Amino acid sequence: MSEHQADDAERLERLRTRVELESGEAEWLEGLLNRLAETEAQNKRLREALLKANGRKPTMSTKLRDALYE
Repeated sequence: MSEHQADDAERLERLRTRVELESGEAEWLEGLLNRLAETEAQNKRLREALLKANGRKPTMSTKLRDALYE
């Protein structure tokens, strides 16, 4: 669990103790926090995949590049 997720969970718990939430609101907030955590994890995986994909680009050899620029 990331630092932000732990902070969000702690704040939700404080909100529950301080305020009387209507039926289903606490579960809705928990669901939002879970979806946010899943989205952050997916974003991280996509960034890593993109970095890997960009690293596999075929590059021109220097001889070919020099020949093309002549």
